[in-house]
Amino acid sequence: MNLLPRRLVDTLIMDEHAPRSRDIHRYELFVAVNVALIVIVLSTQVYAIGFSGQPPSELWWTLAFTVPLQASLLGTLALFFLSNRFQLAVNLSLTVIFLTVAAVVAFLGGPLGSVSVAMLFIPPVFAFVLLGLKPGLIWAVLTYATIFAGSVSELAGVEFPNINNTADAAIGEFIHVTVAYLSMIVMIVFYERSNLAYRKKLLEVAQQDDLTALPNRTAFYARLKAMLDSAKTTRTPFTLIYIDLDNFKPINDDYGHAIGDRVLKVFADRLRKSVRQQDFVCRLAGDEFAILLSETIDSRIAGLVMDRLGRQMQQPINFRNGQSVSIAASTGMAYYPHDATSLEALLHVADERMYDNKRETRHLSTSVHATAPMSN
Repeated sequence: MNLLPRRLVDTLIMDEHAPRSRDIHRYELFVAVNVALIVIVLSTQVYAIGFSGQPPSELWWTLAFTVPLQASLLGTLALFFLSNRFQLAVNLSLTVIFLTVAAVVAFLGGPLGSVSVAMLFIPPVFAFVLLGLKPGLIWAVLTYATIFAGSVSELAGVEFPNINNTADAAIGEFIHVTVAYLSMIVMIVFYERSNLAYRKKLLEVAQQDDLTALPNRTAFYARLKAMLDSAKTTRTPFTLIYIDLDNFKPINDDYGHAIGDRVLKVFADRLRKSVRQQDFVCRLAGDEFAILLSETIDSRIAGLVMDRLGRQMQQPINFRNGQSVSIAASTGMAYYPHDATSLEALLHVADERMYDNKRETRHLSTSVHATAPMSN
């Protein structure tokens, strides 16, 4: 579900609905599976006409099934593109597939006399994959009711017509079984891949801070635990840095939360620019941030990072109206394994040092000040 479906979604789903919809993975499935089914059916047509050896007079029943099926798939794609009515498009597609296959089964000897009945499993699977549990169950019950009714009729003595009493009948049956099998495999594979991508996206969202797009507290604890577990076997040192903006509350109080949010975003960007590619930056909460520096044998690497951050913070944050604000931050570092070897102990050391730093600098100067009058 990477390139092809997404490109098709870009062209077959209206822009105002595609990226923001919670059902985007179902839209991708619908487009991708429809296209895959069209290709599968086209392949069977090419085989039946060009390579099966059947005379033209005996190909009509194959085309009578495949052409309406292709037309319905193309039509529902067009309906979805023009109206964006997803459920209607899917149900229309399922209805045409169901009626077409049921007719084929009836004219090829009935559900107990034709392997083509395997194709009747396509609509329920399609419904489960694209519409969810309830619609899938409805289509499953409807499909089985049809198969059950036809089977009981056959057992009661009803004889279904069999238009395929030819020497090459097995070829047609083979085509139908192939379409059914490949169709279900394609739908299940696309569904699973879409589900994996969707779950991955949910996990990313759950571990990302909405405002700054940095990893959040949940991601921080997961990363710190992973680094500790790895360090116990590889004996690789690392550094934890706590960062807390000084006097950030007055910015929100005096200039409004919009300015405060802007300051946090800019500060997050400056943190990213201050670390190496392999390091980890996150926002814990409010104006609290953290950095995990990997493979830090001594304090020099942490010192270089803090020097870069200091230079970044010397630059005021400018706003479009020509106003600006300067910020400062207090930091606390804990070195593994020199300071501590457990998660709780590392956090405690870094937290204590940060607040010691904050208390030392508080009486020296005002850390946050406006360089020009500001208004909300």
